[in-house]
Amino acid sequence: MEQFTSEWQAWHDDRLAALATPFGFLSVTGLHWLQQGENTWDGAPGRFDLDGDTVCFRIDPGRSAGPTRAALEAEAAQDPADASAAGSSTTTALGAAADGSPWIRLAKNDALPWLVADHTAYEVINRDGRVGVRIRDSKSALLANFVDIPAFPLKRSAVVPGVFTPYPEPRTRRIATAMPGLEMDRVTLGTIAFELGGSTHTLTATGSLETGLIVDFQDRTNGDSTPMWRTLSVGLPDGDGVVTLDFNRTVIYPFAFMPWATCPAPVEENILGVAVRAGEQSPTRTLSEKGLSHPVGIVAMSGGFDLPEVLGWLEESGTELFRHRVRRGTTLPGPASASAFIVFGMRDKEGHADERSENAVREFADDALAVGTPIIGVGTSGAHVVFEAARHLAATTDGTPGGGRPQPAPAEETNGAGEGDRLLRSTPMPVVVSADVANDRMLRGCVTMCPESELGFVDIEALAAEIGDETATRRRVWTDLIDRFTRLVVTSD
Repeated sequence: MEQFTSEWQAWHDDRLAALATPFGFLSVTGLHWLQQGENTWDGAPGRFDLDGDTVCFRIDPGRSAGPTRAALEAEAAQDPADASAAGSSTTTALGAAADGSPWIRLAKNDALPWLVADHTAYEVINRDGRVGVRIRDSKSALLANFVDIPAFPLKRSAVVPGVFTPYPEPRTRRIATAMPGLEMDRVTLGTIAFELGGSTHTLTATGSLETGLIVDFQDRTNGDSTPMWRTLSVGLPDGDGVVTLDFNRTVIYPFAFMPWATCPAPVEENILGVAVRAGEQSPTRTLSEKGLSHPVGIVAMSGGFDLPEVLGWLEESGTELFRHRVRRGTTLPGPASASAFIVFGMRDKEGHADERSENAVREFADDALAVGTPIIGVGTSGAHVVFEAARHLAATTDGTPGGGRPQPAPAEETNGAGEGDRLLRSTPMPVVVSADVANDRMLRGCVTMCPESELGFVDIEALAAEIGDETATRRRVWTDLIDRFTRLVVTSD
């Protein structure tokens, strides 16, 4: 199992590295479909003039731009006869107009990063004869905040053999894409039959018999823990047509991250009647025309949250939530994969996380606090885990005891001896908040700072009882906390 895990981790690391390159897909911040004639937009370094299927760029005075490395390599490799045949649409060609302005003509369904101006690359794409310019910004907020892609727990049962049956001749299919209103042709090569979840399934394969087969598919996790479809590279069949489908290596398409992708949808028959709980899940960080998302992760060590309306109020505030139920062997999200986290757990609830899982959550909370991600702990175990992580962090710096600042004296030697433990025991629903939340001016009146942990304690039940109107006061304190918390989340990036 160790080799199986290490091989997947190496594959996963390579996948993340490819996504996180300066002009990779995480840098995409926009797409402009070109109309015949002159085209420009705010921030463009010049005009993109479309004549037929040829784009000519004319730079604005005072701006500078140049070809990308990919454009230089493509121009150097092209056949001179192709470069002169500006009216042809079968090959991609580049050149310069009489006034020195660069031009490009793309083959159908081709794409090429063409020009660079400052930290932005301008990629020209041809999708089914429709020509556009996609913007790739190496300083995009999504790229700057990217950490990881969540994935289902790794399991051997998700690796299954399949049998590829090729068509007598490849078939061209008309399919939808992630871009509304855009369709394109896709060549299908045959079918792959396999067993998964106790049933036999068949998927139609695309890709290449030279480089490897690909299956795009939908399953019952779509719209819940995964995007509307995903894709899996299968590799080449052996002499008997046998392939291996490792669903642990199922990946999400770029459309899951932003709305400017033109990813192909599966053919209509590629719908699996089972939930494929393997491979990549929906990303926590996404980019839209409104800007970067500010997700809040809910790390639940038990079910039965006694205050479900609180999560409803949080969602009503405009915060995007993603839930992570902790079970034995599950992988926790990265400590910077969200703008903030809420750790919840009640020890007396059925199905509470075991000791090993609880320790993993404590380490996760320690890491989140160390990188400055705002965090709230709620419930008898949720608050306790965050408190223990914060107390540990307060006694260490960079993982070295006392490194860089004095260690707090043991609790029994301080005036605040055991204060955090006392506060945790004093309420049936303890709430602890990291210092960045606790120090908010609007919350100081209902927060008690703990010298042991640099955490704030919020005793909502005591505040409600003190005023005497429990329901109204409890709701007011919760909504005030949520309002300040969400404001902090939105401005933290």
